[in-house]
Amino acid sequence: MFVNIALNIPKNKLFTYEIPADLRASIDIGKRVFVPFGRRKRTGFIVEVMNSCHLEKIKPISEIIDDEPLFSKHDLEFYQWLADYFIYPLGKTLAEIIPAGPERKDFLWIKPLPLAEGRFLHAAQKKLLEFLQQYPEGISLSSIIKITGRKNATQILLNMQKAGLLQIKEKQKKQLTPKMETIVTLSDHNQTAAKLTASQSKVIACLQDRGTMALNELIHLSGTSRESIKRLRMKGFIEFSVTKKNRSVSIQSLLSHKAGPIILNNQQEKALQEIVAQLRNNIFTPILLHGITGSGKTEVYLQAIAHTLKNDGAAIYLVPEISLTPQLISRIQGRFHHEEIAVLHSGISNSIRYDQWRQIKEGKIHLVIGARSALFAPLPKLKLIIVDEEHDASYKQDDRLCYHARDLAVLKAKMTGAVVVLGSATPSIRSYYNTRIKKYRYLELSQRVEEKPLPEVKIIDMKVQQDTQNKSFILSNDLISATATALSNREQTLLFLNRRGFDTFLICADCGYNFHCPNCSVSLKNHPLEAVLKCHYCDYTLKAQSICPSCRGTHILSYGIGTQKLEAEIRRIFPEARVARIDSDVTSIKGTQEKILQKLAQREIDIMVGTQVITKGHDFPFITLVGVISADTSLNIPDFRAAERTFQQLTQVAGRGGRGSAPGKVIIQTFNPRHYVLKHVQNQDYKSFYEEEIAFRKELQYPPFSRIINLRFSATTRESLREFALQLGTTTKILNEQHGNLIEIIGPAEAPLAKIKGRYRWQMLLKGEDLKVLHQLAKKILQKSGKSTAKVSIDVDPENFM
Repeated sequence: MFVNIALNIPKNKLFTYEIPADLRASIDIGKRVFVPFGRRKRTGFIVEVMNSCHLEKIKPISEIIDDEPLFSKHDLEFYQWLADYFIYPLGKTLAEIIPAGPERKDFLWIKPLPLAEGRFLHAAQKKLLEFLQQYPEGISLSSIIKITGRKNATQILLNMQKAGLLQIKEKQKKQLTPKMETIVTLSDHNQTAAKLTASQSKVIACLQDRGTMALNELIHLSGTSRESIKRLRMKGFIEFSVTKKNRSVSIQSLLSHKAGPIILNNQQEKALQEIVAQLRNNIFTPILLHGITGSGKTEVYLQAIAHTLKNDGAAIYLVPEISLTPQLISRIQGRFHHEEIAVLHSGISNSIRYDQWRQIKEGKIHLVIGARSALFAPLPKLKLIIVDEEHDASYKQDDRLCYHARDLAVLKAKMTGAVVVLGSATPSIRSYYNTRIKKYRYLELSQRVEEKPLPEVKIIDMKVQQDTQNKSFILSNDLISATATALSNREQTLLFLNRRGFDTFLICADCGYNFHCPNCSVSLKNHPLEAVLKCHYCDYTLKAQSICPSCRGTHILSYGIGTQKLEAEIRRIFPEARVARIDSDVTSIKGTQEKILQKLAQREIDIMVGTQVITKGHDFPFITLVGVISADTSLNIPDFRAAERTFQQLTQVAGRGGRGSAPGKVIIQTFNPRHYVLKHVQNQDYKSFYEEEIAFRKELQYPPFSRIINLRFSATTRESLREFALQLGTTTKILNEQHGNLIEIIGPAEAPLAKIKGRYRWQMLLKGEDLKVLHQLAKKILQKSGKSTAKVSIDVDPENFM
């Protein structure tokens, strides 16, 4: 028997190994194995089992890591399609999506030996030995190379080992495996004759009361030592057994949700019945649920899930951000059995995700909730996938494996014969277009729950806003007045600004020096609360400067506003108000965001300032006023989707207001009040916006009328990258001619963000209608660039062009 193994390496290739006779009974697709690879051993996934092989000198696998497979053959078909479509190696794809923890690898451990007096050493050996003396217990080879910067250290160390100067051992990183737990039960033997201590009697009493108990729990409950319990076992009073213990995430939330009797309105009931009817048909059905903000989409989702679980099916519920899971969980508490639910996202530890994954694969969990990676959960009886806020760009991963969870949800539903519901108040242009061409079914919720009105939207032209004494240059008079009214009515206000920090950039008035990040092509943002200037791309931090580093001048001027400055301005104007801010600076500590939202729900906050995280899916009934500080930020991004994203963002944040008994009001500040996007936001008219936007897309042949692949190039030197990109551009034109010039080539050109984290960046877009030709061309370009020092990455269906 032989197996093909996918390894976590950049090369898109499988490696064949022989199976020793004693391991053949344990072989299965989806298990991890430990295999020799070059001079080391590495972890790989079994993706094929074969009875014959034409290759010679095949190495045997060393070890099978898993008792049960982590995915099935059917799951593998989905993962293989994913790897092929996004032009990413299968081994790296599996390592990316399967929560198996860090890869197990062999590594070399170097330990210095005592040096004999008078021993002659070469200069390089002497330096390395002096370095090793700092680590008497040893250090890994990779750490030596990284710390010393010596790329030739391996050969020097091997020579030193031969000379008896140091010891080199092979070690292995610990592999993520099931956690084992010791279980204690009473023995069947006669226990009346023996004498027991008081503590031992307490142990017996606990077991008589509880039956079977975990050893750690028994120690805690009885107050007895581990040794005392072991002595009971030696006497035959109790027996030990070992079982797997499932690590899990708490299905609890600080955000309370009143779960009274819920009666669906006519539109909700009609939508639910259509989804249920498709579930009964048991065939693949993609549905777009277009419901305005506050129309009760979530309740339709939950009742559809309840129907699925009741009929022995399984469901996946995706949300775009980790931050939305606490509020969703608060709605789910009490509606479904906790042991049937798994929560999967990047904020959960590897060990918990691994255990939940195994339970999902075994069919013990039937509902998976989470961000985009939850889509890969191997549910055996998948019948329903919900993609909430399907328009959100967070569903797209922008690095490594550049997949889009919304599009993959449709594919997964097709491969499993499931129903997929894409829900949004502001659907993506692509999804709505698919309903127009009858590719998706269309369901609409055009009214709010309990017929509450949509908030009134007012557009303020900031060009005519007067900066007078005691007034604000950040807030318009209308927004200040409306905020004061909301405060007097004991109502809450939400202020949205999609820039964190204090100032957008700092500049020296004497010489014009701009405080730039040395690693990225962006200005440093001022964070006065921390007394630092910070880069929002690489986290480079510089102590706050009062003197220009270029001319030593002291006239440092600040421009632009961020959430910190907005918060300070609000506190200045409304000193009596209870103000809070929510952005990634505040919520970097785990649990902080949920605590802030809990305070907002309990009306302990009057005015909430925040970035785009506050625009997504939150439901707080006492928010009556929503203010958008700058509607122009997203409109000015060089991206054909800028108008679509601005419409979605503004409509979504507007929808946070007026969800309770009091009507809502939205004030949008802009320097471009006549822009067509703002007209449609003011009218809250998605369909009119779509008609105008789709005409623009068709004229320029942008998606959905074409497909795009973005090839990104990066290197540590500017000139070498420029030369590489231009040369590859010439090669691409020749390759395109061979394909009949079916593809439009845009670029290569320097990326709008020309440098990030010390690497210079260029990009080239391939645009065309034939996806097969696009893929063929992209793969050939990747092959042509294989030997270059520049890094080339491919983004199929890109969402980010920066």
